Amino acid sequence: MNPLRARRAVRDLYARPAITVADLMAPLLVLPDDHRVSVELPGAVPLSDVAATVRRWAALGIRGVKIFAYGHDRDALASGALRPGNRMLRGIEEVRAADAAMAVTTEVCGCSWTDHGQCVIRRADGGIDLDATYALMSQMAVHHAGAGADLVSPTAMLDGSVRAVRSALDAAGHRDVGVNPNLAIHTVLYGPFKQLMGTNPAAGHRRGLQLEPGRADRDTLVQARQWVTEGADSLTLQPVMTAMDILVRLRADQQVPLIAYSTSGEWSALRHLGAQGVVEYHAALKRAGADLILTFAAEQVAQHLEQHGG
Repeated sequence: MNPLRARRAVRDLYARPAITVADLMAPLLVLPDDHRVSVELPGAVPLSDVAATVRRWAALGIRGVKIFAYGHDRDALASGALRPGNRMLRGIEEVRAADAAMAVTTEVCGCSWTDHGQCVIRRADGGIDLDATYALMSQMAVHHAGAGADLVSPTAMLDGSVRAVRSALDAAGHRDVGVNPNLAIHTVLYGPFKQLMGTNPAAGHRRGLQLEPGRADRDTLVQARQWVTEGADSLTLQPVMTAMDILVRLRADQQVPLIAYSTSGEWSALRHLGAQGVVEYHAALKRAGADLILTFAAEQVAQHLEQHGG
């Protein structure tokens, strides 16, 4: 019998919490008030329910949200993303009004705002218009910061985009707003989110804007270094259910804060484990190196920790 395990007093002396509510962030999917919900996801709420949702999470000790908005006025140039008072900006303002201390991250991407559902602006010949896409992402970031965002999260994985966003924020006087780009691996585990938010590309896929699964163990490290060189303050890895090994490698390679994003498809699988199983899974992400875990199960985990002495 190992003495460190044998006596409860000794176990308690050496014990540390596997996970706490402070380790959690929650995705907040802001929908139109009249939206017909095709997929049930925690945190997917109409704009009118944002404030109540945020207050409920704050009462549980959740201290951060990442806002995604169901786009409107969609066109080829993603014009709605820059329209004053759009759903993203109103969502930020609602969170701020509900809990001024809540850390707010926003998605900076064209996919919710283009009529073709792609993350980028396309030229007439179908190629990516890099200048227009950089300008879109930069202006979105400045608008979000002006509305109260603490962090902005460029999603389209285009080299140069983080530098463009950082430069735009600095020029607009938002030097204290962080840039948290995604390290997105191609996967089916984004499916429920894309269906609910209407972000499936009208044609093709996003493989050119995401990391290839078969090379992700190497390419993620290369991309992470690129983002940090361009000015990233922190990094988000997604998904994590099928990339735990990559999270471990990324932690060993990087000192910046790492956010593990347990995506919508992961929630669809995890919810069948029951609360304790879901908590154990998220504790594994923390052990693997995540500083924070962005998860659709944030409220469920927080409630379980509260009920069991967290």
